[in-house]
Amino acid sequence: MLAACGGGKDDPLPGDPTGDPVAKYVGSWLSRCVSDSGASAHVRADFSKVSPTGLSGDVIAYAYAGTSCSGPSLRERKVLTDLNLTLVGPTTVSGLAAERFSGSSAQGNGKLVLSVSGNQLRIGDPDEGKDADGYPTSFYDEVLNRL
Repeated sequence: MLAACGGGKDDPLPGDPTGDPVAKYVGSWLSRCVSDSGASAHVRADFSKVSPTGLSGDVIAYAYAGTSCSGPSLRERKVLTDLNLTLVGPTTVSGLAAERFSGSSAQGNGKLVLSVSGNQLRIGDPDEGKDADGYPTSFYDEVLNRL
């Protein structure tokens, strides 16, 4: 998975200073710029709190001509859009404390795992295996950093 910033067209969402269970996920997150064959891409995640245990948001990958993830994006891949997530509870994935979420997106209903450590966000990779309850058992390789 890659991360996107939207080519500078969107301001980062503010974080949430409350002690609510989902507060640490609220805000904007961006992966590093990955380049290959003269093109580049990154992923951006934006999460807003809708309740103490609920999030809404989008995860979108942006592709660019050139190797610096700058200028107008040539393509946007809507990884997860119109997300509505509800916190289910804690878990451990790849040795890291994480939370399980269930919910819906424009891409369908499903289960998601998120983990925050400091200013880094990891998102569970549903294509690499799931536990008995249907939650991802590993994270995408790309880590997103708080904007």
